[in-house]
Amino acid sequence: MTSASPSRYLLLGLLFIALCSRALLGQSSPQHDDELRAVIVLMRHGVRTPIESETRSSSYNAQPWPAWPTEPGVLTPHGAQALRLLADFYRARYPSLLQNRSCDHAGIYVEANTTQRTIASAKAVLSGLLPECTLQPHYSTGHFNPLFSPSNSDDVDRQRVKDATLGRMANQPEWFTSAFDRPLEKMHHVLADCEGTGCDRSKPDFRITKVENGTATARDPHVESPVTLGADFAENFLLEYTEGMPMSQVGWGRVSRTDLNDLMQMNTQYHDFMLRTPYGAQVAASNLAAHIRDTILSVASGKPTPYQLGTGEDRFILLDGHDSNLTWLGGLLHLDWILPDQFFNATPPGSALVFEIHRSQATDASTVQVLFISQTLDQIRDLRALVGAEQPSIAPIFVPGCSGSGPTYACSVQEFAKVVDAAIDTRFVVVSSK
Repeated sequence: MTSASPSRYLLLGLLFIALCSRALLGQSSPQHDDELRAVIVLMRHGVRTPIESETRSSSYNAQPWPAWPTEPGVLTPHGAQALRLLADFYRARYPSLLQNRSCDHAGIYVEANTTQRTIASAKAVLSGLLPECTLQPHYSTGHFNPLFSPSNSDDVDRQRVKDATLGRMANQPEWFTSAFDRPLEKMHHVLADCEGTGCDRSKPDFRITKVENGTATARDPHVESPVTLGADFAENFLLEYTEGMPMSQVGWGRVSRTDLNDLMQMNTQYHDFMLRTPYGAQVAASNLAAHIRDTILSVASGKPTPYQLGTGEDRFILLDGHDSNLTWLGGLLHLDWILPDQFFNATPPGSALVFEIHRSQATDASTVQVLFISQTLDQIRDLRALVGAEQPSIAPIFVPGCSGSGPTYACSVQEFAKVVDAAIDTRFVVVSSK
């Protein structure tokens, strides 16, 4: 075997350097070649006062729930301020879409669901996105907006919705309850472990007793699982924490930050079964997915589409809904995300699925990048400005069926549309009234 000459090694070395340089240029060139065309943000509303399902008329808690500044289900002033801080972040992240805009042609479309908390949340975000303008969100005057609601079509097979969910728990709701024994035990102690004045230890154990209209009966997990109540009570404690209440009031001082994560794991896993089950997600999110798909196609082509949101001039589209909308859409398109301070597929106040539409100036090809963006719970609690090193969590999402390689996991617009087409049921899609 003959040895290679020094000149050959030199030639190979120069070739290697050239290839590496070309690879590095190839990695950096898309950044300069890329044009951000539009952004669609599907956001959960901000921190609100707990609703009845999260307090259960105080039937099970030995101590009174803490006082809140607003009526049940209403966005709190603290929640509105946290959203304005989040809007500041979006304004800084997307300057080409949100800065130096004319109020008459802002290029923003905002639609909210019909509840006070979604409408007020949309207004709070708008005030931060374009503080110099007085834009208003679109919302339905009735009590049903099909964009954010499960289909009410006669084509919905309601028995199949029930069977699909029960089938995921082997049609054994008591097994489902047993799987959550430990967090349910912890939840019982949070509700019941107190002493002294104001402590009513006679309140029943929610795991085995159902209280309705003041009457206590044995709980039947086939009718209503105690996991349903446990998940709702956990959401109550999450709201107490993100509202900035003293820790002595978060779960009456019996829920630490670590405990909150444990209890919210039960919440997200419960909603995985209830909301991410494929047929149920198809009923609930086909219409929303079709509108997002058509809006992306319209941006990419410059042509109107049947279900696009806003107008052809709108480049920042905000949809203000509920945690269920994020979970339904995630279940429909098989989207998963992780936040550094919470459990798998968490949907805290103000969190959002974000669809960025990009175009290559060199090839004119359009792509979609899907992200999950959320403030941390402590950022919401402490009302931290999202500047400098203090940034929200940004999780890139892999879209099964169309995503390319990391770190962006971009899909071509055409392939993303095919994924949506394959996931939805067109019988549940209706033209938006907006």
